Amino acid sequence: MRRIHALIKSETFPGVLLIFFTALALILQNSSLTDQYTNFLNIPFGFQAGSLEIFKPLLLWINDGLIAIFFFAIGLELKYEVTKGQLNSIKAMSLPVFAALGGMIVPALIFAFFNYKDSFALQGWAIPTATDVAFAVGILMLLGKKVPASLKLFLLSLAIFDDLGAIIVIALFYTSELSVFAMIAALVCMLALYLLNHFHVTKKSFYIIIAIVFWISMLKSGVHATLAGVITALFIPLQTKSGKSFLKEIEHDLAPWVSYFILPIFAFANAGVDLKDMDPSYIFSSVSMGIILGLFLGKQIGVFLFSFISIKLGLAKLPQNVNFKQLYGVCILTGIGFTMSFFIDGLAYQNSDIFAYSDKLAILIASLLSAVVGYFYLKIVYGSTK
Repeated sequence: MRRIHALIKSETFPGVLLIFFTALALILQNSSLTDQYTNFLNIPFGFQAGSLEIFKPLLLWINDGLIAIFFFAIGLELKYEVTKGQLNSIKAMSLPVFAALGGMIVPALIFAFFNYKDSFALQGWAIPTATDVAFAVGILMLLGKKVPASLKLFLLSLAIFDDLGAIIVIALFYTSELSVFAMIAALVCMLALYLLNHFHVTKKSFYIIIAIVFWISMLKSGVHATLAGVITALFIPLQTKSGKSFLKEIEHDLAPWVSYFILPIFAFANAGVDLKDMDPSYIFSSVSMGIILGLFLGKQIGVFLFSFISIKLGLAKLPQNVNFKQLYGVCILTGIGFTMSFFIDGLAYQNSDIFAYSDKLAILIASLLSAVVGYFYLKIVYGSTK
């Protein structure tokens, strides 16, 4: 029991959960239980209040609702790190910002190179730009205390800005027709959040009620509803009037739900790749190759190249007790797109099976390659370090 408790409390356990629920989804989708798995994800439910009606299948409640809470947690972490944490100066912030920028530009260019002739396929250009922070950090933690805290902080900071980039991409490129009325309602919610913050109101129920209305408004507006999560987080006060930490308390309370429930459920709902009738040649399609090479090669090359150039130009500096060889190992791990890539894939292709699930299989292959190669690379590097 002590060992089980230690495993659950370890930083690697969220990664273990993601692997378990991914494997479970693959098994269910490719077994005699495939209909039950699919039907479960398509169970419709919702509510109606007057003229307001929201009914969605379970899959979309997970991808539009639960994942908004994940982005809320990312927003809380970003606000704290920029205002009070390790990223509260331009110098400290510059390396992960440049790294995240490289980790988006290079993979997107690789994907575009393979798909520029097909306008529909090209909609997935942002799929290989994402990094799954829970999985990547979990792999890094498997290496134990040899890895300095500064390298973990670099990966976490990079992932925060990577997710922020994903949020901007979603807002700009994956937004449907806008509803003016819903957008006005969303702006009113933002004003209410601003006033709560301005008058230093720290009653959680007020923020929860406005956040729910804000999420519904964004859902109906045509802008992706997950944006409500990160925007709400930016209006959460850092402290109560008595000086007690307010933002960190919410982040601490939310962390287990994100790591042990939201992300595993998201993986379970989105990783069910149907391999039964898949033609092996699909994996060599332009979309699959763009995703695999974009994630596995594009991420590590882009993150390292932009980091190296920014350091050499004096715009940033290496993390403490870290050399370029060790930094490159973390760059490989950023190719673990997994849940975030699945999420963007669903937005880009509206969860269509037009590519016969080869796009999702490509995400799994690239993420697995990045995890395995990154782990063994760092193990060799730190194994040779005296």
